[in-house]
Amino acid sequence: MPRDYRIDFFRGLALISIFVNHIPGNFYSNFTHRNFGLSDAAEVFVLLAGISAALAYFPRFSTGDVPMTIGLIAKRIGTLYVAQLASVMIGFALYAAAAIILERPELMVPDERHWLMDAPLKALAGAGALTYQTGNFNILPMYVVLLAMLPAIMLLARIRLGLAVAASLALWLAANLFHLTLPAYPAPGGWFFNPLTWQLIFTIGFVFGVKLRRGDRVAGSRLVYGLAVAYLVVSAILVVGHLWDSFPPLPTWVWLMGFDKSWVGVFRLAHLLALTYVVVFSPVPAYLAGRLDSGNWIVRLGRNTLPVFWLSIALSVAGHIVREHVFGLPNDSAFSASGLVVDTVLIGIGMSVLFALAFLLDWTSGARRAGQTAAR
Repeated sequence: MPRDYRIDFFRGLALISIFVNHIPGNFYSNFTHRNFGLSDAAEVFVLLAGISAALAYFPRFSTGDVPMTIGLIAKRIGTLYVAQLASVMIGFALYAAAAIILERPELMVPDERHWLMDAPLKALAGAGALTYQTGNFNILPMYVVLLAMLPAIMLLARIRLGLAVAASLALWLAANLFHLTLPAYPAPGGWFFNPLTWQLIFTIGFVFGVKLRRGDRVAGSRLVYGLAVAYLVVSAILVVGHLWDSFPPLPTWVWLMGFDKSWVGVFRLAHLLALTYVVVFSPVPAYLAGRLDSGNWIVRLGRNTLPVFWLSIALSVAGHIVREHVFGLPNDSAFSASGLVVDTVLIGIGMSVLFALAFLLDWTSGARRAGQTAAR
């Protein structure tokens, strides 16, 4: 099956959105889609990860080559594990260096960073166990667990796709009803990106990927499309109008965690599914199919997901430090002319570096393939 550049394109858009959102308070974060709905780029990213996992691993698994498939998944998990450790190390090194140079030790306090100062042995043990959950450094651990669950998802999907979805939905329900999560350490509580709930988004994406691989045709419904659009509009009104906190208090089992991101609250999940439905059955996919190629800048980002995401985290940490602690800009997206200039420079430099990395990786990959061909 030829590579579908639309997946890379939307994954690239999600990477851009994640980078922009991870620099707190910057002007351009006002225009990412989280400001107009109940889900954000993280949900889109995990959904696309599920699609990519189906395309990468399920064909081999479904033909019976289970050991090789599991070996490839284990290799990917190892890569992600090393990337997570390196990300935490570089990110904390940037914060520590800024704390020293700017003489602002308070930089090591927010987002659970204080554990490195208060209990360094526990923090190091937690980092190695992926249980040290800190802001900006908690997505890759969740993805590691999702990949570890992938063989079970594929085993169920090989029997019937609906069985995989049913099992995933049951786990999501159980996690919400009984507050099941993986424990964080050394901080109390659980993972911010709870894998036991986020696996539902991953599994839904996996099923989409299998159907895409098979070339299955799914007929759209005008009624469902209209309801999806209506839900997106209502969601936008709730978010833009700051109305989502005005709902009456209800038991958790009624809300199923409502709008909560950690637990993939039912309203966030519905928003993601509505957004996906509207995009899939709009003219957008057909339009992109005829215009995207391997040289598209955003496609390049999506094709090199892990290194681009890894670098974006380091750049967002640097951007946060420069914006808030060098220029003293507020952390609330307040508009000012000086802030707009700083934000434009920070986002512009960051995006330039990310695009340069994607071009470099494509260029070196092409050179390596050419060298291997010549060697034959």
